[in-house]
Amino acid sequence: MTVELTRSGRGSRRIAVVAIAAIVFLLAGVGAYAVAHNVRKQDTKYCGHDCVPGLKIGTVVEALRGQGHTCADKRQFWSCELRIGKVRFEADLFRAVNVADFYEYISKVEARIINPDSTTAAAGLDYMSWFAALPHRDDPSTVKKVGGWLAEQIAGDGDITFVLDWEYALERNANTRSIELTMKRRY
Repeated sequence: MTVELTRSGRGSRRIAVVAIAAIVFLLAGVGAYAVAHNVRKQDTKYCGHDCVPGLKIGTVVEALRGQGHTCADKRQFWSCELRIGKVRFEADLFRAVNVADFYEYISKVEARIINPDSTTAAAGLDYMSWFAALPHRDDPSTVKKVGGWLAEQIAGDGDITFVLDWEYALERNANTRSIELTMKRRY
């Protein structure tokens, strides 16, 4: 016996899949933030001016893997990706090269959302906000400031800002239907 979905059934199924994915993604951000915050309390080693202090790259990679990302070590950086339907969430975590234990710490993050649509807008903001908050995870007022700037830029055309010692740049590319956040230490 073969059951064929009607057009409205396919549309409902697609909406349900995207809604479930968005909920899972929101929970993933909260869980990953909690993991990163707890590790911050345990590892307070100063890693120099070129990195996110107290947060090892492996901790972030494991948090992303725990939420369904596939990650690969590209030697100078880790590349992680999650696909939900046609939408791709990607992150590259660059290693700090001027630190003795360079392989352990993050100096720069590039996070991208490719093919975002209206149903993934909230998940996309949460995804970008999670990365943007990493350097300031112990300072709620700074996290709020970065989150507010990010929300404005995602809704607009993008821009560059500086928060404490970090440079944030958000770009929207209509040709590739992507949004990209680059976060790095300001020199």
